[in-house]
Amino acid sequence: MATRELLSGPITLSGAKEKGSNVIHQLEYPGLQRAFFQRLQSQCQLIRAIVAHHLGVDPAHCDVSPPEYWRRGSFNVCVPARVEAPDPGQPTFVMVRFPLPYRVGETTRPGNADEKLRCEAATYAWLQEHCPSVPIPHLYGVGLATGQQLTHVSRLPWWSRWLHGIQRYFRILLGYPYPTHYIPHNSSFSTSLGLGYLVIETIPDTEGRMLSASWEEKRKDDRLQYNLQRGLARILLSLAAVPLPRIGAFRLDDTGYIHLDNRPLTTEVIMQENENLPLEMPRHKTYACVDDLVHAHLDAFHNRLLHQPNTVATEIDWQFEMGGLVAARAIFPKMLQNDLRSGPFVCSLTDLHRSNIIVDDDWNIMRIIDLEYACSWPLEFQHPPYWLGGQCADEIDQTSFSPHHDRFIQILEEQEELLALRTPRKLSSVMRHAWASGVFWLALAIQDPIAFSSIFWYRILPYQFQLTIDHTTDFTLLADLSGWAHILQKKLQDHDQYSKKLDNLFEECNDEASKS
Repeated sequence: MATRELLSGPITLSGAKEKGSNVIHQLEYPGLQRAFFQRLQSQCQLIRAIVAHHLGVDPAHCDVSPPEYWRRGSFNVCVPARVEAPDPGQPTFVMVRFPLPYRVGETTRPGNADEKLRCEAATYAWLQEHCPSVPIPHLYGVGLATGQQLTHVSRLPWWSRWLHGIQRYFRILLGYPYPTHYIPHNSSFSTSLGLGYLVIETIPDTEGRMLSASWEEKRKDDRLQYNLQRGLARILLSLAAVPLPRIGAFRLDDTGYIHLDNRPLTTEVIMQENENLPLEMPRHKTYACVDDLVHAHLDAFHNRLLHQPNTVATEIDWQFEMGGLVAARAIFPKMLQNDLRSGPFVCSLTDLHRSNIIVDDDWNIMRIIDLEYACSWPLEFQHPPYWLGGQCADEIDQTSFSPHHDRFIQILEEQEELLALRTPRKLSSVMRHAWASGVFWLALAIQDPIAFSSIFWYRILPYQFQLTIDHTTDFTLLADLSGWAHILQKKLQDHDQYSKKLDNLFEECNDEASKS
């Protein structure tokens, strides 16, 4: 049986046709990855100079690891580096983290990589300032494709630290906006690299490992689950204690100041732009109301349905998907709490999956990594991670997840009592209401375009509106209300062409295999 390579591994033709994502687009990634990695490998001397620049050491004392030690994620590659004979307080190991241009939409939306870096660096700086109890790695510096570089003030000479401290002190005293601890620190070589990056602390294995490495083996251990959920609860409480004025993402400017003026950058935004699908969410766009954010995501899903070639295989698919979007526009606003519509909003780790949590052997949280998709988000959208039940987002249901939800809320209430936080609304009560009202599912649905319709029809409507959805349900009327019924035939033709192109790609693979 012929297979083709994706970044996630080999895939068969039948498997490719079953996926809701655009596999034809994804088949390009392995070749693009090889080319990008070769580019990085050819620039190892510059990468070494970058590490030395941000740590304030001699480049001769830095060593960059070969490609077999690089760590590739979904949107970034991390290049480890070692600093020989470091001074006291100097890190021995760091990693230079590069956005993958072929995954973050840099080709279709130039500037996306720098946007992502600015937002992630700003989140590091904001958490250091306002939520120091949240355990994150240390960020030593950031560089942009434009050549602009900023370094943490602790790595700079004493006079730079002194001047920066004086400036911060007087601006805080006078009530003016004040700079972060990241200040402009440019070098002459950065522009020749032409890529943005972060220089981040490396977490050694002796301190902890990814939760995903031990999850399946130990997830039923009550003691470990308690430690993990206690740590998660404390992090969410720390974030919820700092109200924010609008929905969006933090942005670090060229002078080291933070602004909450970037669109809420999530994985869905990046993935949609990476496939060149229309997205009416410019970089400067923020939201003052939860309703506007919800409708923006529904608009994005609508554009994906219209423009991605393989979203509609049959007329029933069209009715199911389009009918769900039409119904959600009417129903979702009614599910939201009136007194939370316009805030407060809170910093939320929207990509908090198991591989982004570093734990020790007892599942105490040591670090939260990959802050690239943190946003100022509705308080009502803060909820226990759906993966606590061990299932995918579109697999969990009210009955199976309820015990996990209840347990997390109980632990959250314990921590609220212990920490004695003074907030207008207890996070535990907001979460309980979101579970009862179905907003838990709403927040889950608008962050997953592929699982959206299943969550809407089979989780929200049955449990919140007591409507039974099965194979006899007719979605025709709702789909027709969208006003887009006239393009159904084109969507079916798009799918046929997509399937034929997949057939040809896998046939070519067969031919190549037979020749070899």
